[in-house]
Amino acid sequence: MENINDYKTELLENLQTAVELEHSTIPPYLTAYFTINQDTNAFAWGVIRSVFMEEMLHMTLACNILNAVGGSPVIDKPEFIPEYPAEFNFGDRHFEVDIAKFSKKTIETFLKIEAPSAKQGDEILKFSNVFLSEITVPEETIGEFYQKIKDQLCLLVKHFGEKEVFNGDPKLQIMPKDYYGGGGEIIVVHNLQTALDAIDVIIDQGEGASGTIYDGDESYFGEGEEVAHFYRFAEIYLGKKYKEGDHPKDPPSGEEVNVHWEAASNMINNPKMESFPEGSAAKVKAKEFNDLYSHFLRLLHLTFNGQSSLIVKAIGMMYQMKYVAAELLNCKIEGTDQVAGPPFEYIPLPERKKYDWLIDELVLDLEKEA
Repeated sequence: MENINDYKTELLENLQTAVELEHSTIPPYLTAYFTINQDTNAFAWGVIRSVFMEEMLHMTLACNILNAVGGSPVIDKPEFIPEYPAEFNFGDRHFEVDIAKFSKKTIETFLKIEAPSAKQGDEILKFSNVFLSEITVPEETIGEFYQKIKDQLCLLVKHFGEKEVFNGDPKLQIMPKDYYGGGGEIIVVHNLQTALDAIDVIIDQGEGASGTIYDGDESYFGEGEEVAHFYRFAEIYLGKKYKEGDHPKDPPSGEEVNVHWEAASNMINNPKMESFPEGSAAKVKAKEFNDLYSHFLRLLHLTFNGQSSLIVKAIGMMYQMKYVAAELLNCKIEGTDQVAGPPFEYIPLPERKKYDWLIDELVLDLEKEA
């Protein structure tokens, strides 16, 4: 008799990769958000904020799917964090993603990350000569990767039945009542249809729904129907909004928006804690940031492995990291006109500072594993 677990291995690995992929976009998006001048660049600031909150939703949905099919998300480990600059490989596309300040080059990178599926048209990235000439529609995008997962789920259900495939503990699901922070609605995954619906949310918010520029949902940020991530970043890059009736192959034809590329902290690229002088303010704050970031990963790991109420604390910690990042951005690099920034590096559990405001479950875990 065939054992379904023998056939689930690749699916579980792909879903873990999906969790890691969704997370890998959060540090660069957060850094652009931390470094941009909110008052001068209000439009771009709002766009970046909306996107990284939706990436948190995508990561949560990927964990719900993984738990639903009997997997276990693994988050609090050194290998979970890419070392930036990180090499992103999508099919024939290979490009680096930096931890970098808000800039035109940074938004170009975000456009590469969120590039739509080739199925939407071979000319989709050629509507303006502002894009780098080497950018072409890839053979494999984030959307096509998720389509592969959808195909795997459908084949497994067809062969083994829905009950055998979706055999995870329902108590591990993140429910709508648990989730905080905007970015969309949580989908509780318990069968094939809900899994496919969750994946469609991820694809549509990233590259657009059904060959359109829109993400398929009403806005959770008070703007009505929103355009997908790729097109939101294109609005920043091109300094113009899309409007109803615009085609994804064409440039936006709506109102112009002001983007001041110089209105951002002059942060060094890919800051590293070890590169700051011993005893310096930058070194101290970099360690504090890394402690918080590593606790953030710990909270997410616990959230998706049975302690769902911790997600509120985890998302709140993202804002705590913002305050520490702001202090880093005030630390000048000696001999330069640049400043320090958030490193997003992993600190092992025993070496992390224990914050008094962390809730008991996490403190107990720290004491147990120290």
